[in-house]
Amino acid sequence: MRQVVISSPGIVELREVPLSTPRKGEVRVRSLLVGICGSDLHGLAGNHPFIEYPYVPGHEVVGTVDEVGPEVIDLNQGARVILEPNLVCGTCIYCASGRYNLCEHLVVVGGQVAGAMAEAFSAPAGRFHLVPDTMSDAEAALVEPLSTAVHATRVAGNLKGRLVAVLGGGTIGLLVLIAARSAGAKAVAVSEPVASKRARALRLGASFCYDPDEADLVPAIRDALGSRPDVVFDCVASQVSTDQSIRLAEKGGGIVVVGVASGEVRIPLHIIQDREIRIEGSAMYVKQDVLQAIELMRDGEVPAHELVTATLPLAEAREAFELARAGDSVKVHVASS
Repeated sequence: MRQVVISSPGIVELREVPLSTPRKGEVRVRSLLVGICGSDLHGLAGNHPFIEYPYVPGHEVVGTVDEVGPEVIDLNQGARVILEPNLVCGTCIYCASGRYNLCEHLVVVGGQVAGAMAEAFSAPAGRFHLVPDTMSDAEAALVEPLSTAVHATRVAGNLKGRLVAVLGGGTIGLLVLIAARSAGAKAVAVSEPVASKRARALRLGASFCYDPDEADLVPAIRDALGSRPDVVFDCVASQVSTDQSIRLAEKGGGIVVVGVASGEVRIPLHIIQDREIRIEGSAMYVKQDVLQAIELMRDGEVPAHELVTATLPLAEAREAFELARAGDSVKVHVASS
């Protein structure tokens, strides 16, 4: 079978490898669509903190069950499925408390374990969810990143009637916008330097959009919202966005860090203490977030045509990654079969 491999920073290869055979408790899935996400781009650039080379990317996947391994009884050949890529031990204190996204032994399909950007891949049967018949492949492949956004809004607490700022209008930022609106946020302001993404954010329900390269967005967002935001979702996780988040959140506001930082970021701890600012991380998701994301997608809350800006064949994976890195792209899908 053909399989995409990122062999070293900047190098995307398409290799011929043996077709995987599912082991006990696993299924083999024929990939249909696989999304390229921000963590994949971090990995390609060589600045993802938890990925080593070479690795096979791909965790935003919809596919069909091709072969069932021994002791699998709840998935049948031909079933259309999406992947929950976090592989967990099930016994540590985090797994026992339901927070298995923080598992002490967490590994991720498409990160530390060979991913789905291939004609086929294998994973434990329990990590798959059936796709509703009414859901398109493009919609199904968006459930995984939507789950990240749903989890982030859940970490933030009750958003009903609250004021929200989202820094970053890429896929995750736009999905956080959708999830926050669905959770009842009164108004959502979005910061994004790319004009086409700001236009998308407005179409998806943003109350205001700002170009952070043009002027100081902090007073602009505060003026537009009428006060400081109750919650700031940092979907960039750079030093600049961190500084902006803290200025937006003071006094008494909260920050949820959703983006993956590519290096160290300095925090003015005296400001955090004095202004009673809460900073929380948001890492992946758990089953309840995935199920809620499926419901949001099923209910038509997420227009796939606004988010999927290109679909390329597996043979053009290198070009797909280049396109995903381009400023105007939002979500690029790779068609694997």
